[in-house]
Amino acid sequence: MHSPLTLAALEVMDKELPLWLICLGCFSIGAIGMLSARRRPVLCVPCIALVLLATLALYWEFSDSYVGGSIVQEAGFGYLAGTAVSLLAGILMPLFGAFAGENQLERSAPAWRWISGVSGAMLLCLMLVLGSGWVQELYYNYILFPKIKADDGYIMPLRWQDIVAQLLIASLLTGLFLLSSQLLRSAFRPKRNHDTLARAPSSLENPR
Repeated sequence: MHSPLTLAALEVMDKELPLWLICLGCFSIGAIGMLSARRRPVLCVPCIALVLLATLALYWEFSDSYVGGSIVQEAGFGYLAGTAVSLLAGILMPLFGAFAGENQLERSAPAWRWISGVSGAMLLCLMLVLGSGWVQELYYNYILFPKIKADDGYIMPLRWQDIVAQLLIASLLTGLFLLSSQLLRSAFRPKRNHDTLARAPSSLENPR
């Protein structure tokens, strides 16, 4: 038997974003900002602004005495810590991309490889978890349940809203897969021969 305070906490957590979704959003925005800011450092600004807006919204949510206490009671401090780490990563990743772009990538290549590899692996894992749940939902809602109801003489109609929603989810999963692939490819990309590239302009300036 749940106490009234426990039931209230459950009602609060039903309205909160799950931790995996917060991690997915922050790491996705951070990865996009890191990759784009490496080419143009100014592009880190909009990504950081998005994460800061999310941070402000979540701060208002958690700072409420009723909501914050209910979240801690139901989800524990791990939820707050995971949210804080995700938001911090979403801010620091674009900043690191801008730093690597301004200070030449070869000077920060080891750190870039580690951060890209870890970020890509985390996004890939989150994408696989989300994708497996999506495939399972597709199987139950559009294969198993329609088959069971068809045996009873009922045909389940397929609405255009369902098709659009599933296409959007498929596009999101594809985008996450491409983003994680780009991060992992950047992490494991073979080193370039910088000495050869550095000597190439001098050979062009003094042709024989």
